[in-house]
Amino acid sequence: MVNENMPKILLEAQNIYVNYGAIQALAGFSLKLMENEIVSVIGANGAGKSTFMNALMGMVKISSGNFLLDGYPLSSKNYKVVRSGLALVPEGRRVFATLTVEENLKIGAFTRKDTSDINEDYEWVFSLFPILKERLKQYAGTLSGGEQQMLAIARALMARPRVLLLDEPSLGLAPIIIKEIFRELKRINEQGVSILLVEQNARQALLLSNRAYVLQTGRLLKEGLSRDLLEDKDIKAAYLGQSA
Repeated sequence: MVNENMPKILLEAQNIYVNYGAIQALAGFSLKLMENEIVSVIGANGAGKSTFMNALMGMVKISSGNFLLDGYPLSSKNYKVVRSGLALVPEGRRVFATLTVEENLKIGAFTRKDTSDINEDYEWVFSLFPILKERLKQYAGTLSGGEQQMLAIARALMARPRVLLLDEPSLGLAPIIIKEIFRELKRINEQGVSILLVEQNARQALLLSNRAYVLQTGRLLKEGLSRDLLEDKDIKAAYLGQSA
């Protein structure tokens, strides 16, 4: 008998391998994301975190393994991944510098035909990041780093994703901006969007997420509730800058 109160698996990575020539970037990494959950993947630079996100989005070819959404295979074509309900905020933000804020947001909604709902979502992202409404006609390349990160998140949200993927959202930002952005990520999740983020800033990621996976040179080192990993002596020593 199915327990209706059991959380539903929304997104699953099963035994993912990715090779770059002779280099094995991911070696059998598996992950589950439940509906309405925030999951983080932490690890040092070069652990395979960004490779995993790019593979999930169809931008890196996997050697073996499966990605499932709602229990069905996820396409390996990037535009189909977006249409299925995943949207990526890439590492380094990658806004279109020579386009305005408004034009960047329109690009985020390129797979959608529901014009009236798109207009509603403009107001949604402006409620999250009011500064973007003030900067609507400004070229994205002239925004501050924090504003560009807000725009990158808002652009992804314009695809109306079921799963928001974030690759190093705190990279290069001041602590006060990181705190603001992570607060808004919590609000986004509370409004029904599941979130998967990869982060070198382990403390911020663990404070935000429900569960976490620790990657080390392409392999799973540990997984568990984020609050437990925050107290784990090995995680403290290796990723949180604290002695056991």
